[in-house]
This record gives sequence, structure tokens and C-alpha cells, in this order.
Amino acid sequence: MIALALPDVPRWIEAHGIARDPEGWRHELRGGFAIGHDGVKLVVVAGEADANAVAALARERIGYTILFAIEREDVVAALAAIGRTSERAILHTLPDPDRLPDYEGAAPLGDGGLDGVSPALAAELAWARSRGPVWAAWLDGEAASFAYAPWRSEKWFDVSVDTVPGARQLGLATIVAAAMIRGERALGREPVWGADEGNAPSLRLARRLGFEPVDELWVCAH
Repeated sequence: MIALALPDVPRWIEAHGIARDPEGWRHELRGGFAIGHDGVKLVVVAGEADANAVAALARERIGYTILFAIEREDVVAALAAIGRTSERAILHTLPDPDRLPDYEGAAPLGDGGLDGVSPALAAELAWARSRGPVWAAWLDGEAASFAYAPWRSEKWFDVSVDTVPGARQLGLATIVAAAMIRGERALGREPVWGADEGNAPSLRLARRLGFEPVDELWVCAH
């Protein structure tokens, strides 16, 4: 486990998750540090890391998504200078878990069962399943919607939901997300829902489940 002097709050859930993962790494930057994971191509920048050093790291880590504090407009500018665009992500927590819809139809995903899923999503689900349960809902006998926690800290877990294109807008995402959240809360952690400010479907689903915004983060996607 990587030593991490960051508070266990929603904006740092990915950093804490990476620090707990055996494949995580830490790279010192002037005034701060980056913590990353090559398997999912994700880097979190923390502290007062020099903006130009962050941009240099972004040049080295082509194809990686970079997360950093919403206060770091200087990092936004440094990344923009090398052609990388950053977008705000809205972080949510669930103040009233009793508001979660009580739908049936979701269950933990067993081995296999991903015939109708793209190779990229199948790989992502396989990685997630190696670190915890993946909840699924089925359509016409095939697993079509999935919810899982890619990152966990002592207090929080990150909510991720994916639905195959032909099964969207049928309510399956609500079913699997609610089931997964209940399962993780039973283990003593609370959910964090992050969505880019332009991702209207994700933001709508968060509201439907009872989530409320609490913080923001910059996301420089690959």
C-alpha cells in the first residue's frame, strides 16, 4: 500500500483507491505528487504540484486520464498549452440512503456472461470483478447493465455504471446502481458519484437515486 497524506474525502477517492491497489505507483512532482495506475491509465495529481511538471507527466503518459483539484486553474492552462482539454466533474454523495429505489432484478455477475458486451467494456468489467463484485441486470437473457466500485477508500466507494447501447433508457442502470450501493453500504462505506458536467444522463441518474452535489474536480480525459 502506498502512503498517502490526503484526507479521505470524495475528491480523493481515486487517489485512495490507487494507493490501496498493488498496481498503483507514486511519482514525486515539484511541490506535490502524482499517484497513478497503468492498468486503467489513470493519474491523480495532488498537493501543490508544479503545473509545468504536470504537463510534462501528461506528455509521458499518453492516453491517461488526469484528475486534479478544482482550484488548480494553472494546471488547466498548462495542459491546454500542450493540447489537452480539461472538464469539470461534479462529485455527489447520498445524504438519505432511504431514497434509493427498491427495485428487483439485479444480482452479482458470475463468471462469463458477457457475450453481448464490447471488448473494451468486457476488459473493464473483468478488472473491476477482480477487485470486488459487479452487479448486473439482464435483458432478453443477456447481461446488459452493470454497476461496480472501481475505487474504494476506508470511508467511500466510487460508483460506476455502464449499460450496453441497446438496453439504455429502460431503467436498468437505476436497478443495478441501487443494488450495488446497498451492497457496498452494508460493508460500511458510502457512495461517491462523479460525472462530467456535460454528462446529462449520468447527472440525471444521480439525482434519481437521491445524490446531491458536494464538490468538483478537474478531469483531463485521454
